[in-house]
Amino acid sequence: MQATNTTGFMLQTMLYMVNHGWNNSLYNAIHNVSSTGNMSLSPEDTRCYGVYGCFPLTYPWVDDKRPLAYHPRSPAQINVRFPVFNKPVRERPQFIDINDPDEVKRLGINPNGKIYFVTHGYIESGDRPWIQNLVNALLDNDSQGTATVVIIDWRKGSIPPYSQCVADIRLIGAIAAHVIHLLYQELGMRNLDKVHLMGHSLGSHLCGYVGYFLQRDFGLQVGRITGMDPAEPMFADTDPLVRLDVSDAKFVDVIHTDAVPWVERWPRPGGLGMHQAVGHVDFYPNGGSNQAGCNDPMEKFIRKHENSFFWGFQEFFGCNHVRCHQLYLDAIPQRCPFVAIGCESYEKFLAGECFECDVDGHHCIDFGPNAQLSYRRLIENGNMVEPRQIRAFMITGDDSPYCRTHYKVTLVLSDSEESRIHGGEVGKLSLEFIGQQRERSERMEFSKESFTMEPGRNYSSVMAGKDVGLPKKAFITWEYQTNPLNPMTWRLLATPRIYVAYVIVQTLEHRSRQKFCPVQQEPIQVGRDNDFRAEYCFD
Repeated sequence: MQATNTTGFMLQTMLYMVNHGWNNSLYNAIHNVSSTGNMSLSPEDTRCYGVYGCFPLTYPWVDDKRPLAYHPRSPAQINVRFPVFNKPVRERPQFIDINDPDEVKRLGINPNGKIYFVTHGYIESGDRPWIQNLVNALLDNDSQGTATVVIIDWRKGSIPPYSQCVADIRLIGAIAAHVIHLLYQELGMRNLDKVHLMGHSLGSHLCGYVGYFLQRDFGLQVGRITGMDPAEPMFADTDPLVRLDVSDAKFVDVIHTDAVPWVERWPRPGGLGMHQAVGHVDFYPNGGSNQAGCNDPMEKFIRKHENSFFWGFQEFFGCNHVRCHQLYLDAIPQRCPFVAIGCESYEKFLAGECFECDVDGHHCIDFGPNAQLSYRRLIENGNMVEPRQIRAFMITGDDSPYCRTHYKVTLVLSDSEESRIHGGEVGKLSLEFIGQQRERSERMEFSKESFTMEPGRNYSSVMAGKDVGLPKKAFITWEYQTNPLNPMTWRLLATPRIYVAYVIVQTLEHRSRQKFCPVQQEPIQVGRDNDFRAEYCFD
């Protein structure tokens, strides 16, 4: 295990140095050096590639956040390819040739259907299994059967060094923009509203460049861009021209799953994704970092990849970073509700301060394919006066299906004389909901740590579990913990118990509110499932 930690640290350190390791003296020295090589850093120097335009190394492409800059390599060196997939063609795709416009009409692309452009990130390629799975899911779940998926495969440009890749995606974005314009012209498309770009990591910013060049060079705007954990190194807090931005498409949604500073994640690498909100809607599953199941042992990931050490090792160290496209893939079939809600912070979300849809500006947004539709409905229904950026939070499971139902539980402790005489208790609570057809939500923690429950007080928490529809009853379990240093936990003469008058259970997905009470107002006791039901309430 020491070896895996060392490898992760090396990767982490190299990427950290790319983004943070340059001091001002080095920055100034770089800008005073004239070079005739590929790394030409004179502010006046510009490299041009015919119809794709010129690529300067002036601000904002070079500044204190990206002091080491490269020109894009030539189109021949990058050799980006565009394989085309649709319902009839899955195994042996045809390729878009930008130099052969007449061939475009024979590719089977329906100009009236949805057209997806999917692209990978650093040290990847267009034939990765996650891309193949995404292609199949998009086509299999297209209700009209008219969708097309085009891969932007830039594998020859995705090799180290990272800084060179950062430069190359500028040109790749321009090339992809010309390809989309070619389709627009040759297929007689009215607009690009049904064009949806999807990119992971560096591919997210590549999609932003595609959107930018389409607007700048052709006056066209794509309908949607989905950024999957956009890369943080050399992009965070930069000018909007440099990174994916809300202006790059009519609708931009972003999934943040590895947005945490690297130095806080030792010994596991992290922080490869941006935390900065850059879209119309920015989704932060589980707060945007520390995804459920990503702290599992490496052996689990090796088994998941059919005992492949290489791919299991890679996912183990990049688990949070790749979870974004796993979540999106899982949302496409719409097997269960996948909802997030806007909130000022993840902490406020977990405390239940943002749990009612469209109340106090906390808007509910569908995660996945329907995000744009649900955002548009907010405006059409008058819930949102004008378009604005939403930071939306949700909780997921640790494996597929990742979608979970969110429950806000409010414990109302009794203020009866018996409760006050007994006093407060310390411990951890967990709940499980049972549905009308005996579905079970799974056991959910009310809090991660033990806390003190005082008579007459209310305590709220948001948790997530499997969907059971409207719960029929709740089981509450209490784990009592004695602390010799805390007199509140001493129970020498009295049996440990908590006098809960009732609980209020709200569900985000079903927008429901229910009240559950204990049978005959019995207190919660240790080591058992304490049964709470609506019919036990008499007021």
